Amino acid sequence: MSERKVSRRDFLRASMAAGTAAAISAMPAGLTYAQEQAFLNYWTGWSGFEIDVLQVLVDQFNEEHENIYVNMTTVFGQYEKVLTAIAGGNPPDVVSAVWLRQLVQIASQGALTPLTAYAEAAGIDGSEYFPQLWNNWWYNGELWGLMCTSSSNMLAFSPPVLEEAGFSEPPTSIEELDAVAQALEIIDSDGNIERVGYLPDRLRWWGLVFGGSFYDEDSQTITANDPANVAALEWMASYWSRLGPEKVAAFTSGFGNYISTQNPFFVGKEGFKRVGEWFIQFQQRFAPDLEMDMIAAPYPDGGRPNCTTFGGSVFTIPTGVINPDASWEFIRWLSEDEHMGEFCFNVQNIPPKVAAANAERFVSDHRFKLSLDLLNGPNAFGPPKIPVNDFYNSRLSEAETSVKAGVLSAQEALDRVTEEVQRELDMAMM
Repeated sequence: MSERKVSRRDFLRASMAAGTAAAISAMPAGLTYAQEQAFLNYWTGWSGFEIDVLQVLVDQFNEEHENIYVNMTTVFGQYEKVLTAIAGGNPPDVVSAVWLRQLVQIASQGALTPLTAYAEAAGIDGSEYFPQLWNNWWYNGELWGLMCTSSSNMLAFSPPVLEEAGFSEPPTSIEELDAVAQALEIIDSDGNIERVGYLPDRLRWWGLVFGGSFYDEDSQTITANDPANVAALEWMASYWSRLGPEKVAAFTSGFGNYISTQNPFFVGKEGFKRVGEWFIQFQQRFAPDLEMDMIAAPYPDGGRPNCTTFGGSVFTIPTGVINPDASWEFIRWLSEDEHMGEFCFNVQNIPPKVAAANAERFVSDHRFKLSLDLLNGPNAFGPPKIPVNDFYNSRLSEAETSVKAGVLSAQEALDRVTEEVQRELDMAMM
């Protein structure tokens, strides 16, 4: 293509011709139409109505920036393409399909462009952000990304359903949660499950709720087999043991799409469900007649009250893109309070900026206020900042599955995870 300056119409036409498939597989990163114009391929992990909300902002950005055009593509459910494209030297110009837990790993591999100098030039020093989030975007003295959304973990339930089971208040302890969950269960005469009270998942969260730790930063030691983590996994697996692993598998195989009216919580198959504040929007869209509330995780003696984990998608610039300045401008623009706030409100996520998150339209909903309070509490945890976190997460997930299936004890499974992940970490830190 010639280096002459093309018209806005030609520019838009060229961008649309790229298409979704080309955006993922063939379009070179940072295709430059002219010195003053940049075509940016942006890959996101959002989908469904969330990507529609984001597209409105992308369209607004394109209208306000005559010399930059952003073409957005979702890689929802295809996240491995992000790492493959980056490793293959053909990355998109901007990626937000990088989870916070992956940021350090990808940055340590030299696959991301540091944003430190860009942020300093723009006067972004972290003072407007929640400090725990800002801190998680730094590694080895460099800023590697910015988040436009965040989230915290809670439990959703329906007060009328609890009242029908004879409970006027939601549980605050593990013992109370067990009692309520069992009272909510509906099992037919053949032992088949028709409704569960709760199926505990996500050991990363429950281990912390029980008072555990997964990594000692000072000694660079993996602590997956912390006794509190073992106790948490034993408790989680007790639900499968009591209900029957095969029965649970048969029951969950019939679950509908999470982002739909067929979400198992919305159709009454689950009494409690681990969610984040985003679930407020899901309920409003897919089950508007359902009365839903949220609580912090009940905890055992010696555990942590109001404990949550936080995470989200990080906006990053892969190494080697042709127009990193244009990529940064897109990230910077989306990070402005107005645009961040608009996106977060419409998908019900927590804005990473303090002022935006505390706007009345967010905190007027007590459920959202709870998520914000948890995020800002003393027992809010981000992922360990280690370069093997994806491997660690996958091994924890495998351990959780094995213990729930009765294949291994919690102690055996977490001892293995500790040994294997420590070996990987030691090699990565060499």
